[in-house]
Amino acid sequence: MIEHEGIIEKINGNHITVRILQQSACSACHAKGACMAADAKEKLVDVSDHTGKFRENERVIVTGTESTGHKAVLWAFVFPFVLLIAMLVLGTSVWHFTETEAAMGSLLILIPYYFLLYLLRHKMANTFRFNIKKTN
Repeated sequence: MIEHEGIIEKINGNHITVRILQQSACSACHAKGACMAADAKEKLVDVSDHTGKFRENERVIVTGTESTGHKAVLWAFVFPFVLLIAMLVLGTSVWHFTETEAAMGSLLILIPYYFLLYLLRHKMANTFRFNIKKTN
């Protein structure tokens, strides 16, 4: 189970927007002041809730399943990497492109991929569901 603590920014009917602080693995480290790798970013997460028991500026916990995280990694990193490598191999061995042409083709193939993800964002939002619960 993936959990992030956050604060409710806005409630619009059954649609709740929660602001969470997403931290890298090392941002909680005691040495982060001396390290340039530590980072933390604020993110807005949309959650559907039909209970009506939440109010704005309330501290809550946003939860998601690990399988949701795995799906997100697949769509954002694994599939584009596979596309990139496949285009590189096809470009050099099958189509006999120069290395530069194959590299450019590999990068250019990502444009329609990410555009397609953009077009399917609402459909994918139904796949990536988050839940909300009150903090203890």
